[in-house]
Amino acid sequence: MESHVIPFENRWTNGKHAWEWHCELERLGVSTVRTMYCEHETHHGKEPAVIFDIPAGFVRDWLAFHDRRAARQQFLWRASVIGLGIVAASGTVLGALK
Repeated sequence: MESHVIPFENRWTNGKHAWEWHCELERLGVSTVRTMYCEHETHHGKEPAVIFDIPAGFVRDWLAFHDRRAARQQFLWRASVIGLGIVAASGTVLGALK
């Protein structure tokens, strides 16, 4: 059987169990999991599991991974827009000087 590695640091479990939890959270989606996690922390903070048998710490790490990835994508998007703006402005200035 192929061993899967989850794409973030995990202190809660390893191997197949972690991969199953990761796949279940991915299937539910970030917004749904975030809502379930907030509801858990607000009303059921003493219970160890948030979704099925997935511990709150694993869900928190998974959400943090997705937040970091979204921030990185947004940074790259902004950097490319700024870079293209500089190229366009330089072209305009050079065209006006000729």
